[in-house]
Amino acid sequence: MMRMSDLEERDKSALMEESYQSITRSRAKSDASDASQARSAQARAKLISRCLALLCVGVAVLAWVALAEVLQNLQMKDKEGNTYSKPMFLCFCIRTTYTLCFLPYVLWKFTPIGGAGRRDPEPFSAAYMFSRGCILNTLGYLSAYTWYMSLPITSVSANTAIYMCACAAVFLISIPVLREKITVIKVLSLLVCCTGIVLVSLYSNPEKKDIIPQNTTFTDNLWDVSGPENKTSGSVLGYILVLVSMFLYAAYEVFYGYMLQTDQDKHPVMTSLKLIGYLGLSTPLLFGIALPIWHFTGWETLQLPPPDKVELFLLSVLLDTTFNTFLLLAIALSNPTLASVGQSLALPASMVADLILHHFLMPWPALIGAGCVFLGFCGFVYAELKPEETVAVVAEDQEGLLEGEESPPPPYEQESSFSSGEPETRAVVVA
Repeated sequence: MMRMSDLEERDKSALMEESYQSITRSRAKSDASDASQARSAQARAKLISRCLALLCVGVAVLAWVALAEVLQNLQMKDKEGNTYSKPMFLCFCIRTTYTLCFLPYVLWKFTPIGGAGRRDPEPFSAAYMFSRGCILNTLGYLSAYTWYMSLPITSVSANTAIYMCACAAVFLISIPVLREKITVIKVLSLLVCCTGIVLVSLYSNPEKKDIIPQNTTFTDNLWDVSGPENKTSGSVLGYILVLVSMFLYAAYEVFYGYMLQTDQDKHPVMTSLKLIGYLGLSTPLLFGIALPIWHFTGWETLQLPPPDKVELFLLSVLLDTTFNTFLLLAIALSNPTLASVGQSLALPASMVADLILHHFLMPWPALIGAGCVFLGFCGFVYAELKPEETVAVVAEDQEGLLEGEESPPPPYEQESSFSSGEPETRAVVVA
């Protein structure tokens, strides 16, 4: 009887152990399936956000090309030989106009259009956004002003080449601040893009658009590789100013992206519009006193544009605001490096505008440079949209499901967080 009882107890124990193992395997399969679905949803959200970021970059590039044409007409000499060049006043008007970004944010938060009663995620309180807006606005304002100051005392080609290479500075700053991944494709894409920027800058001469003879076709300039004949090579102070401006703007973009990165924010577009609005709100408080100081010291007299240039002035303010707003939205939806590399597409886009509006074609080295810029941009987009690690992890999970093994926990995308130094992710829901 004792032996029969022992056998029954052993059978029951074996049966319970087998049931327990079966339940464990079922849970492992369920957890692996849930993890795989979560990663798939995360990949789709990232793809959507990157595509929307590229759309914002496209709008920013178009606004930049239009702005270049408007500013050229705004700064042309009038009948008396006078030009209107007021960088401090222009920067003040442009950055104050950022306040208009509060309008879509208010409509989204307080009206049925976006859903009444929406709450801002932590830590995006009004005090936090205003204080960070003041810091960012100082960087952006000083960057714009020093760039305007460098224009008259540097050559156009060198100035453009230095300033447009800000994408390299953004990438370098993003490595320690945003934990930007260093890959071969990204580094090569940046090198190709910067090479193209230098080629376009060296062989572009905007003054040729006004001196081409009427009987000359635009293709006659294709084989002209002599480069621009600048009247001045610039001063050391001018190049110091443009370098300072470039690094300030790179820091402005990187820290803008850093302040918006948190896994709690499900509506990054609206949060970005709110922060841009605070940039505009802080402009009169920070730089309103600078206008009378510049005026009474004689550095820059406070003067409204002439009546015949008021429309151009207002249009330039609107276009510059559009450019910066959509560029910052692209940063919020992706990362500063992708947005900065996309900004370099303004060079080939301006060449297309020259061809259409002025019937002017750049020499062949500049065309090669434009191709390099576009190729570098495509390479960087490929590196962003096709992460190899995610593909490998999904394949490993599928093999684990087939074999009945427990899948390892999902990795996290490396992005900065406010709460700790550990990388976290966020799901993007575009409002």
